[in-house]
Amino acid sequence: MRNPTYFKLRVAQAFIAVASLARGSSASRYVSVVRMGKCEIRMFSGPPRIPGDAPQLWMELFDHDAKMSIDSCSCHEIDDAMSVFEGFVSQVEDSNGRFGSEADEPQV
Repeated sequence: MRNPTYFKLRVAQAFIAVASLARGSSASRYVSVVRMGKCEIRMFSGPPRIPGDAPQLWMELFDHDAKMSIDSCSCHEIDDAMSVFEGFVSQVEDSNGRFGSEADEPQV
């Protein structure tokens, strides 16, 4: 069973971690929020839109079997990231009907 408070905390931790990583490096880095079966929801930094601006933060739904991104969205605030996260969870649930038994421990 999903715990909304736990996932809000995981999204907030990932957002802060990626924002911290992004400020210290020009390379893209990602933080796993949760893995669900073959899919993983992760957050990463992208290049800034304008030189000298802060890097953009993105949330991505990644399929490990296909080795490709299924969906991604830019997140400007933690609330944006939480909404995107919930949408990605719904996509995975709609595609395989399972969540709890296939979710691995999130890794940061």
